[in-house]
Amino acid sequence: MRTDGHFESVLVVDDEVQVVTVLEMTLRGEGYATYTAHDGLEALAQIDRHHPDLVVLDVMMPRKDGWSVLESLQAMPRQDRPRVIMVTALATAGDRARATSMGAAAYVAKPFDVDALLGILHGLELAS
Repeated sequence: MRTDGHFESVLVVDDEVQVVTVLEMTLRGEGYATYTAHDGLEALAQIDRHHPDLVVLDVMMPRKDGWSVLESLQAMPRQDRPRVIMVTALATAGDRARATSMGAAAYVAKPFDVDALLGILHGLELAS
């Protein structure tokens, strides 16, 4: 993260190729360095390799789901942990509460509006 609180890099994690492609193109157009992963294991490897400032994370994925990724992130020192926006079809109040209790900064239900997601991302930057 830059000293002015703005994110420099974002990791997009989703097993839906179309979602990854749209978010990757949008975020790059906004000036972010963007990395991608299509499952939880790949996400953890990308986090270890690139240390992104923010992770846009799906829940239902193969090999390792988003809940497991959040658990792994909780084990990291707070200063090394990326912020997380959950983007998922799971939209119950219980799912939202679980994500918040596990450290997610925001929760967006699918289908989502890309501009609304960018608004949440920019809001997190301002709050940093």
